[in-house]
Amino acid sequence: MSLVSRVAAALAFVSALALSVPASAQAYGNFLEVRGERLADINTLVQNYRQMVYGGQAGRWRTGVRVVLIGDTVESYVGQVRALLGEFETLTGVSFSIVEDESLANLRIYFSARAWFNSQAARAFDDAQRVLCFTNTRTQNGTIQQAFVVIPEDLQPRALRACLAHEMMHAIGFGSHPPQSFDSALRNGIAADRLTTNDRIIIRARYDDRLRNAANGTAAMGIATHVLGDMLGRVLEAAGDTLNALAFDGDPVSKDFDGA
Repeated sequence: MSLVSRVAAALAFVSALALSVPASAQAYGNFLEVRGERLADINTLVQNYRQMVYGGQAGRWRTGVRVVLIGDTVESYVGQVRALLGEFETLTGVSFSIVEDESLANLRIYFSARAWFNSQAARAFDDAQRVLCFTNTRTQNGTIQQAFVVIPEDLQPRALRACLAHEMMHAIGFGSHPPQSFDSALRNGIAADRLTTNDRIIIRARYDDRLRNAANGTAAMGIATHVLGDMLGRVLEAAGDTLNALAFDGDPVSKDFDGA
């Protein structure tokens, strides 16, 4: 099946998510400054966790993620993708690997020519001209089974990095966007071009063992509040290496793909 046919078929059963056109801490209003970013306080983290997780279709990976890169220019982006997958693996306990065989992949990243991107965006969005890049996910009972990310290859380098971080957060289970006041790669408009510390905390909490099997709703948010507080505490106690401070310490998810 051709590339266009594969994605056209996928668009029939998945929902689309798109990006549109602050270890020492210093007090900054309701925020602290960490890594040159505005690190949110616990109340802001809880509010944005609720929005980012439950503001749209959400799920979690419960099997290893096998990523294939598709397009004529993928060699230019392998390093960026590999670094981002390494962060995800550290934060989630889920195995992320790059594969060459598309038939083995459950997450596809397309770096596409502009004309092909425009045609696919037009199929998925009413206002396609405002879409910089997009993601589709297929979930069942809260479990992500397949995902693909589409990024036009002609973006400026910073915009391409921002699209990759933004769309890959959608691809690992975040259904909606936080407000512009929240430092995050997932916000719309001018977003961070890397995972912020806020993002790292929220990703880590999302995949915490205490939440892995929690039902959605009030009970899950109660657990999430405790987990987010724990992760914020780890960051504030860290000597600057927030990724290491937030490293997943539960039961890891194997890279073996079970076909679910």
